[in-house]
Amino acid sequence: MIGLPTLQNINQAADIIKNGGLIAYPTETVYGLGADPHNAEAVQKIFTAKGRAEDKGIILLIRGVDDLSTLVHTVSPTAQILIEAFWPGPLTLVFRANPDLSPALLGGRDTIALRHSSSPIATQLLTALGGPLTSTSANRSAEPPAHSACEVQNALGNHLDLILDGGPSDTTLPSTLVDVSTDHAILLREGAVSAQKLRAHIHI
Repeated sequence: MIGLPTLQNINQAADIIKNGGLIAYPTETVYGLGADPHNAEAVQKIFTAKGRAEDKGIILLIRGVDDLSTLVHTVSPTAQILIEAFWPGPLTLVFRANPDLSPALLGGRDTIALRHSSSPIATQLLTALGGPLTSTSANRSAEPPAHSACEVQNALGNHLDLILDGGPSDTTLPSTLVDVSTDHAILLREGAVSAQKLRAHIHI
């Protein structure tokens, strides 16, 4: 089912997630797949829908820096600089994960990828949930990310309980991905935040 991001549909999406379902929703970059990151069966639905290798971790959206304490081991000074400069926004940061997180989220690693989204729809959804949300791109693995609800429906519709239609994406670029799990930041993927913008704040 495809629905506009009304308050009623956002609350319905939150209820679906809380009950172990799988939805798709727009972010400030591309459409993402939303499931409860603390529900292993729900997370497994993401891997099944995408045909995704289980050694790949899953990005989470958070409501803000207050959520970090339950998800990450430490926040380095470099990470703090990037958080203050680019959050909320299309920058995903990779932290050392708290050891009690589900292995399915981590892909066999000891790190977790997090983003504080600037999308109003994603923000409302996170507020309705009261906690973090998965945000891996809503497409089959090795295929291009979905930039509209129609593209999500065509790629993954049979696997989803609801698609929130926020219109076409404002950008074709994914979020930029930076590893801040050690003292030296590593640019893993250049996306909506350019390397040049990052270098104005940190050494990469």
